[in-house]
Amino acid sequence: MGAVYPAGLFAALNFAQTQDIDEQAAFLKGWNQIYAQTSSGRFRGSIFEVQLDDIHLFKEETGSSLYQLGALPNDLYAIGVPLKLSGLATFCGAHCDGQSLHVFSGSDGFEFLTPGGLIMSGVVITRAALADALSDDDKQAVLPSLRRAHLRRVPPDRLRGFRDVLAGIFELFRVSPDLANDANVVNTLRRSLISNLSCALMDHSEIDQPFVAPSRRWQIVRDALELSTQEFDKPLTVAELCRALRVSRRTLQYCFQEVLGIGPAVFLRAVRLSGARRALKTASSVTQAASLWGFLHFGRFAHDYKLMFGEKPSDTFQRFHAAARGF
Repeated sequence: MGAVYPAGLFAALNFAQTQDIDEQAAFLKGWNQIYAQTSSGRFRGSIFEVQLDDIHLFKEETGSSLYQLGALPNDLYAIGVPLKLSGLATFCGAHCDGQSLHVFSGSDGFEFLTPGGLIMSGVVITRAALADALSDDDKQAVLPSLRRAHLRRVPPDRLRGFRDVLAGIFELFRVSPDLANDANVVNTLRRSLISNLSCALMDHSEIDQPFVAPSRRWQIVRDALELSTQEFDKPLTVAELCRALRVSRRTLQYCFQEVLGIGPAVFLRAVRLSGARRALKTASSVTQAASLWGFLHFGRFAHDYKLMFGEKPSDTFQRFHAAARGF
C-alpha cells in the first residue's frame, strides 16, 4: 500500500521579539507558562514558530536566566532539545547538559531553570498525530512514557538527527520563506519531522533482537523495497514503512541488517538522493529539489550527492535547465 499524504498543506510562519518577560512566557499558546527572571539586566527574547498542519515547531531564545513553570493540555505532546545551552540548567529536578530530550508534556506540568543565552527548539504534536506515526508495538513502548515531564536520554545519533531536522527546518524557512507555500515541500518536512521524532522517542535499551524467520525477513525487506520505489515523487520515511508493513522499527532494522547488511534509513537515503536528482529537472532551485526530498542541510546534501552521482547538484541543475532552454 502507498503512503497517504495531506493535500494542500502549507506552513504558517511567525517570528517575534520582546523585552517583556511576561510577553515571552505567553508566546507559546496553551502552555500556561510563568517566567521569573533570576539574573540581572534587561531581558531580551524571541520566538520563531512554524505550524505544519497539526504540528507546531518553536525556537525560543532567552537572554536571561529564568525559572519557568508550565503545563500543556492533555491532548498534546511537547518534546524539545536545546540548540544552545551553556551554564547551569535543571529540568524537573534533573541536571541538563543539552544531550537529552526534554519532555514538557504531562499531567503534573514542568519546571525549568535555564541559563542566559538558551536556545530551545521543540515540537508540539497532537496525541493522534504521533499515534498515527507509530506501529502498534511502538505505540505501547512510547506513548505511556510521555505522560509526565522528564529528561529523556537517547543515543547521540538519534538526538542529533532530531536536533538537525528541527534546526534545518528553521534555517530553511529563514532563508527561503517562500517555500512555506510549497505544499509538496511542507508535506515532506512534516513527515520527516514525525519520523525523526518517533525514532528519537523509541526505547533504546539493550534487549534481545526480535526473532524473525529467514523467509519472513526477506518478505519484509522485499515489501519495503517495493513500497519505497512506488512513490517516485515523494520520499517515504522509516516510520511510514513500519506503519505500512505493520512491524516495529526494531524489527525493520533487524530485517534490513540481516538481508541487505544496511539499515532502512541508509537505503531510504539513497532512494531520496535519486528522487532529488529527478526533481532537479523541474525544480526552480537546488534548494527546492533538496527540500522536496527531505534534505535540509545543503552542504551535507551536496557532499552525499557528489559521492553518489559524481557531480555537484548545482551542475546537474544547470545541465538539465540549459538543455530545457535549448542551449
